[in-house]
Amino acid sequence: MKKRLYTLASLAAALILAGCNGTEGNGPVHLPSGPKPEPENPEGEPTPGNPSSTTPETVTVGKTLPAWTEGCLDIHHINTGRGESAFYILPDGTTMLIDAAGSLLKTSDKPPTPAKPNDQITSGAVIIDYVKAYMPEVCKGTLDYMLLSHFHGDHMGSWSTSVPKHAGGFHMNGYTEVGAEIPVAKFLDRGTRTNRKASDMIDSGGQGNYDKFIAWAKNTNASMDERFIAGRNDQIVLTHTPEKYSTFSVRNIAANGDVWTGSGSTAISQMPAADELMSWGADKEAALPYENTLSCVMTISYGSFDYFCGGDIQYNGRSSYGYKDIEMPISKVVKKVEVMKASHHGTANTNGKEILAALKPDAIIVPVWRNVQPNPETVKRMYDANSACNIFTTNLTDDNKVLLSNYLSKFKGTQGHVVVRVHPGGTKYYIYVLGDDDLNRTVKKIYGPYTCK
Repeated sequence: MKKRLYTLASLAAALILAGCNGTEGNGPVHLPSGPKPEPENPEGEPTPGNPSSTTPETVTVGKTLPAWTEGCLDIHHINTGRGESAFYILPDGTTMLIDAAGSLLKTSDKPPTPAKPNDQITSGAVIIDYVKAYMPEVCKGTLDYMLLSHFHGDHMGSWSTSVPKHAGGFHMNGYTEVGAEIPVAKFLDRGTRTNRKASDMIDSGGQGNYDKFIAWAKNTNASMDERFIAGRNDQIVLTHTPEKYSTFSVRNIAANGDVWTGSGSTAISQMPAADELMSWGADKEAALPYENTLSCVMTISYGSFDYFCGGDIQYNGRSSYGYKDIEMPISKVVKKVEVMKASHHGTANTNGKEILAALKPDAIIVPVWRNVQPNPETVKRMYDANSACNIFTTNLTDDNKVLLSNYLSKFKGTQGHVVVRVHPGGTKYYIYVLGDDDLNRTVKKIYGPYTCK
């Protein structure tokens, strides 16, 4: 059996990670990293004749994206080709990582996209390198928040004993690999898995591995662990100089089947509890919600800029069980946004017409990692909601390009990390596509500026 290498063979001598087959280790290998971004232009002087020049930084195609500066809101959609992960740098330097991709799927009737930058480096190692490269100095190497949207391998890392085992007793892949290397102040997830079960969440081994990791982080790094509570706008907050950014806020829209009412911080459960479902006899298994339906959902607001992030919410199964359409109640409490992360990778039975009509996004980022993403009918709904919408995908397979031929010419970037950079005060933003074939993260394309409405 070919042993998987946790290396950057294209950038350094080959490194074979001790413990590939589950032997004990203290953490992931410290891989050779990509370049550290240069500080942004403090004077904000544009380069003559360079249409990509912005204030307060100058961004140039072919160069590394300049580092975040105070007052900006950066949203980095990281592409590893193995799921979904996004790194957020908030206006005062507070940091948050939502999900840490790590699917181990190799073959399928819906095959995955190629691993990026290659399959010789783990998805977690790519995320670690990316976060370390752009982490603001004010954070002193610690993530302020790490949020798991839901318990699926393409968001948290597939569970397997074949991946390296940490001395803390947990196996490292995706979420656990990143958290073993980068200290985290506070972890957030959807919460209890006992009375809000899903039909397809990770198995008991994966759940136990996650729990061991959280226990290790709390004991080793004094990390906090909280349930993401729908309705609150005081759970994810600026941690450094919040008094300077009064127009910034994060609203928890939904989690674990609970949805904000739109008033105050109250939320209402949209589905039966597991013990009730288990009393339904022969239909009990079919009646259980999908794990995607229980995703953590939020909006981020900064000045006139709004962003929607819905994990993998969907409406699949609503014809039999109406509560499986979690998008419908969410659509009633959200408003127009500038940018949306497509829910559930833009597949079928998600991003329904009701929620898209409420959000009317000007730009949609689709984290693609399989050849059926995004789905043509879903893309049609996106353009129906806003015909001028700018769609970006992190990957796009040749097979799906054929299916999407009616829309392909309207797409913007279709390969690479996608970064949304909102300027101080939240009045305008740019979208950058960065190269993902190595760890240099050079700027491939620049879009904007877009005015926030």
